[in-house]
Amino acid sequence: MLSRPGLALYLAPRELPFILVGGAIGALGVWSAAPMAAAALTTFLVAFQVKAEILTKPRS
Repeated sequence: MLSRPGLALYLAPRELPFILVGGAIGALGVWSAAPMAAAALTTFLVAFQVKAEILTKPRS
């Protein structure tokens, strides 16, 4: 997905317990034969903080 002008995406890693829980969820998803895309997306969303912001004026 490409960002468009006026849309800001912020990614930041969470604290260590969240990263460990995200890794455990991903390992459990792979071990239980869940779809790899679902396990990877869940792991990413637990381990990282994702924010999307629509800017009223695009940054130059």
